[in-house]
This record gives sequence, structure tokens and C-alpha cells, in this order.
Amino acid sequence: MERIKQRAWEAALSQLATDYNAKEEDFLRGGVTLTAAADLPGRRHYADGAPFFQMATTGNGVVITAHESLHRELRAWAEGHLAEDGAGHWLFEYPKLGQLDAILRPYGWAVNGTHHMFLPRREFSPRLPEGFAYRWYDREAVKSFYPNKTWPNAILEEDNPPRPDVIALAAFEGETPAALCGASADGELLWQVGIDVLPPYRSRGLGRALVEALSARIVELGKVPFYGTAAANVHSQGIAVNCGFFPAWVEVSSRRVEEDTP
Repeated sequence: MERIKQRAWEAALSQLATDYNAKEEDFLRGGVTLTAAADLPGRRHYADGAPFFQMATTGNGVVITAHESLHRELRAWAEGHLAEDGAGHWLFEYPKLGQLDAILRPYGWAVNGTHHMFLPRREFSPRLPEGFAYRWYDREAVKSFYPNKTWPNAILEEDNPPRPDVIALAAFEGETPAALCGASADGELLWQVGIDVLPPYRSRGLGRALVEALSARIVELGKVPFYGTAAANVHSQGIAVNCGFFPAWVEVSSRRVEEDTP
């Protein structure tokens, strides 16, 4: 049990260090670590190029990677709001994020949202509910779902080679799809798990069952599953916890304001 949790932590810290152009120990200590944003090899790609702003905490201090033009303002903002214990979670509260958004806006960027990330704390024990048929899809077979509008949390809308959907598990009632769980290769070791259950089939245990089954398969393949969800998606967070994941870190990213302009 501790072995899978330790391996997951090691993989996550290594990935975060690459994503944030930082050191692994920066995510375990208090205070503020501010780095120059860089598009390093092996970084998780949720957008092209280096991030303009991105911030993460594991519950200790806070690590921020950003364009160097922001550094002076960001350091003043972060250090001005840290508690005496140096805990970074205080910076993720709405009033502080509102001030952060005001810093980014003159540069044509805005706060994009807060996401909670979960890692496995134990071995997975999948038990698929009876009454459904189940089908596995490899990387090539997943493409049969594109262009995807039905399963926005499970798989991508279209093929994305820098961050491909690599495996999926679907539940069917007869020939009618009921749920889909997928994983994208966000990093070399870290594969992100997502789940969608269609409304008529919710509250029947499909979400938890498919997440556990897919996560177990990911571990068999030598990779580490992780689960991400929006800050207010309590239902999704409940699935993560019930499947054997624990809250590991929180991230805030940025987006170009121009993308929202007609």
C-alpha cells in the first residue's frame, strides 16, 4: 500500500519539477519559489509553449512559474499574503486569486481556474457491476470516438499527439453506451484518468468501478494514474477518494484573454 503511494509521489514530484522549471524539494518546503517559465522536455502540455503563469502547492509553500516580466509583481503579491507558517494554500482563496487576475489582465492573460490533483494511496480492486458489457480501447481504437462531444471528461475532443488518449474502458447496456473512462498520457509516467457517466446510468456504481478498473490497468502497464478535478466538483472528488486516490496538489493556470474575444 505504501509502495504505490511512494512511487506515485516520486513520479508526481519529478513531473512537477519539470513543469515548473523547479526542484522537487521546492514543492515540499514553505515560502515562495518563483521560476522563469520554460518549455522543458517532458513537460505536461495543456497549451503550446511555456506557460505565461502557473502556480501549484502540495499544502506547504507555493511554486510559481511565470514569464519574467511578472516576477516582481508576483513576488510582492505572494509574499504579502502568505501566513506566518508559509503555507501556500492561502493564495488559492478567491480574494487572492482576484488580485492575481488583476495582475495578469494588463498582459492579456487571466486566471484559468483551480484544479485539485489526486494520486493513488493503495492498490486498486476493481469490481465491475453486473448487467453491463465492457469494452477496452487502446490508443488507436480510442480515435473511433473522435470528434468527441459526448465524453468531455473521459477523453479529448480530438487527437492530440503531445498529450494523447492512450487507453479507455466503456460500459454498455446492450449496444447503448452508458459510461466511458479514459486516460491521457500527460507525462512519461503520469497518466490522467477521466470519467463520464451518462445521466440515465448515474448512481449505479459505474463511475467508481470504471475508474478503479482503468487505474489498475495503468499500474499494470508500469505507469502512475492521477486524477484531476475542478475545485467545486465535489462529486468527482468523491469518486477519486472512493477509488483509492488522495489529494496531492492544487494548481492554478492562466489563459489568454483574447481567446474569449469575438
